[in-house]
Amino acid sequence: MNTPHINIEVQFGAVLASFGLNPPEIIADGVRRRFDADDDRKGKKSAWYVLHGDGVPAGAFGNWKTGLSEKWCGKSNQALTSAERTEYLTKIALARQEAEAARMQLEEAAAAECERLFACAVDATDDNPYCARKGIKPFGLKELKDKRTLLVPMRDEHGKLRSLQFIYADGTKRFKSNGRVQGMYHTFGGNIRDTVLICEGFATGASLFEAVGHPVAVAFNASNLVAVALALRSKLPDVRIVVCADNDRFNAVGNVGMASAMAAARAVGGWLAVPKFTSDEGNPTDFNDLAQREGANAVISATEQALYIKPQVTTPAQSGSEPAALTETRVVKIRCGADIKPQPITWLWPGWLPAGKLTILAGAAGTGKTTLALALAAIVTAGGTWPDGTVSQRKGNVLIWSSEDVAEDTLVPRLIASGADLSRCHFIEGIAQNGVSVPFDPAQDIVELHRAVEAIGGVSLLLIDPIVSAVAGDMHKANDVRRSLQAVVDFADVHGCAVIGISHFAKGGAGRTPQDRVIGSQAFGALARMVLVTAKEEDGSRRVLARAKSNIAVDEGGVAYSIEPAALDDGIATTHALWDGVIEGTAREILGEVEVDASIDGDSRDELKRMLADILKDAGGTMPTKALQAEVRDAGHSWDVAKRLKKDLGIESVKLSMGGPWVWRLPKVGNSGVLERSTKNAEEYRHKSLLSSRSSVLPSDSDGPFNDVNTEEL
Repeated sequence: MNTPHINIEVQFGAVLASFGLNPPEIIADGVRRRFDADDDRKGKKSAWYVLHGDGVPAGAFGNWKTGLSEKWCGKSNQALTSAERTEYLTKIALARQEAEAARMQLEEAAAAECERLFACAVDATDDNPYCARKGIKPFGLKELKDKRTLLVPMRDEHGKLRSLQFIYADGTKRFKSNGRVQGMYHTFGGNIRDTVLICEGFATGASLFEAVGHPVAVAFNASNLVAVALALRSKLPDVRIVVCADNDRFNAVGNVGMASAMAAARAVGGWLAVPKFTSDEGNPTDFNDLAQREGANAVISATEQALYIKPQVTTPAQSGSEPAALTETRVVKIRCGADIKPQPITWLWPGWLPAGKLTILAGAAGTGKTTLALALAAIVTAGGTWPDGTVSQRKGNVLIWSSEDVAEDTLVPRLIASGADLSRCHFIEGIAQNGVSVPFDPAQDIVELHRAVEAIGGVSLLLIDPIVSAVAGDMHKANDVRRSLQAVVDFADVHGCAVIGISHFAKGGAGRTPQDRVIGSQAFGALARMVLVTAKEEDGSRRVLARAKSNIAVDEGGVAYSIEPAALDDGIATTHALWDGVIEGTAREILGEVEVDASIDGDSRDELKRMLADILKDAGGTMPTKALQAEVRDAGHSWDVAKRLKKDLGIESVKLSMGGPWVWRLPKVGNSGVLERSTKNAEEYRHKSLLSSRSSVLPSDSDGPFNDVNTEEL
C-alpha cells in the first residue's frame, strides 16, 4: 500500500479513536467493516467503518448500539473542488445507506430470533431468583427454565416484539445482539388511560406499579428515556406522563439518571419524580431501592410530589413508524415563523424585573444592594407601588439564598422595615444530607429546589446574594459561569419567576461602561436579560439605580433612593430603602452624576473647575448645556466629571423659559453685577409667573426658575 493510503489510514484511525472506537485494522478499500466496540460482548460487532482511499479520501463510521453516525474527509470542505465535493458526498451517502441497510437486516434477524425464544419460554414465576431478591413480581416476563434467566420483551410503539433483555439470576443484564434498543419499551399494568410512569429498569417499574397502580413503561436505560417518552406522547397526546428518575448522585461522571429524566419530561411536557432517601447508606438510587428500604408509602409520596416540567419550545415530530430517526446525533431544527405565536414578556416590575429570566443587580460596596433588593422583594410579597410609581399587579412568594447575611438579625428585620409579608418570604438554608446540613449547590441540588418550591406553592422571585455563590469553578471563566448559571436560568424559566443575582463592581471601573464593570466574567452580564447597576454619591446619602443592559426593554433610565435607618417595635435597629423619584439618562450618565472617577487626578479636576468658571463668566454667567458640553469635550475633559464638579462650584442647572433649553448658571452670591444683569430677564419672568396660578408650584427666589424639576436635558 502506498504512503498516501497509510497517511489516510492513520488520520482516519485517530478520528475513530477520538470517538472511542478502536478497530483491529483500518483498510482504505471502500468496503464496510464491522468490529467490536469497547463495551461490546466479543463478537457482537456493533461498530463499523468504511474508508475510501481512491480519489477524494473519505470515510464514515458509527456504532449501532449508541446511535453514533459520523463522516470524515481527508480534505477540508474549503479545499474541495466542486467535482471533489460531489464525489465525497456521493461516497458518504452510499456508505451510510449500506450501513443502514445492514443494520436493519441484522435487526430483523434479531427480532425473528427473539420472537422464537419468547414463544418457547415459560411464564416467569414469583420465585425467580432475581424477582425474589428485588422483592417484585415478573409482570409480563418469561424465563428460560433451565437457567431461570428472565426475558423482558422490548416492543415498538405498535406492540411488535423487536428485541429482548436477558436478566440472569445474579442480576447481570444484556440485550439481544443486534436487537433494536432505541425507542423500544416494555409496558405492563393494564391499558393506559390517564397516567403512565416511565422508568429505566424493570425492577424499578415493578416497584412503582405495585405501590402506585399506574401502568408502567420500562425504557431499559437512561439514554432511551427521551425516545420512549416521545413515542408514548405521539400515541397518547392527552395522557399524563411521569418520568421516574434514577438518582445517580454517586456517579463520578455526573447524575446521568436525573439529567436524562429531566430531558425526557421536558421533551413531552411531563412530570419528574425523584426517589428521596432518609439514608444514603449503601448508595441507593432508584425506586426499587426506595421500596425495599422504606416501603410503598415512600414510593407513593415521591410520585405524588412529582414536579411538572415546562415543555421545550419545539418537540421533535415523531413519525409513527420511524423511531430509528432518533438515533441521529446532530439534527438542525427549523421552525417557520408563521407557526410561532408571539408572546409578550411577563414582568414583575414592568420594564425592570422580568419574570422567568435572570437579572443581575451590581454596584460598588456601600450602595445598599441587598437592602434595595429586599425592598423589591417586599413589594412582591405585599403588593404596593414600585420605585417608578407603577402599581404591583400581584403578590407572590419570595425565595432568598444569601451566603453573606443572616436571616434572623439582618434579612428579616430589613424585610419587616420594608413592609414585607413574612408569610411569603422563604430562605434557603442548605441541604440536609445524612442528618448533616451541607451547603446548597444549584448545580447539584436544583431538582430538590424544584420540589421545595412546589411544596410552598410556587415562587415569584428568587434572590441570590451574591450570584457568584452559584458558580462552581472560576467566576472569571465564561464556560464555568455559563455552565453553573444555566441551572438557575432553567429554574427561572420552569417556574416563571424572576431571579435577581446580586454582584459587585470590579475596582477602578468608574467611567467605564456599567455592564462591563460587573465583577467576574462578562458571561454574567451576557447570560442575564437585564442588568441593573447602583452607585452612591460621594459624601452624601443619595444613591441611584439604573438600567445598564436590557435585551427585552429600554436600557436607560433610573430611580433615586436612599438607605435610611429604622427601628422595629421591639427596638431592633435596621435599615430600609426609600425611593426618591425617577431619573432620566443612560446608566453611564446617571452613575457619572454621583461617582468619583479615581483615574482623574486632582490637577485635572482643578483645571476643569477653572475652565467651567471662566467659560460661564465669559458667557455672562449662563450658557446652554449642550454648548458647554461641547466646550468641555473639545478641551479633552470628561462631561461626567464636569457634572460632578457642578455641585462643588455651586453651579445651577435651570430652564430660563417654558420649553427653552437647559442652561448652566453661576451662583449670584459673590459674583459681579454683570452676572446679576445677565439673569435679570429670567428673574423678571419668574416673578411674573409667581403672580399667576403657578405660584403654588414654582420654587422660591433662592432656587432659580423651574428648579423644581430634578432632571436636565443632557
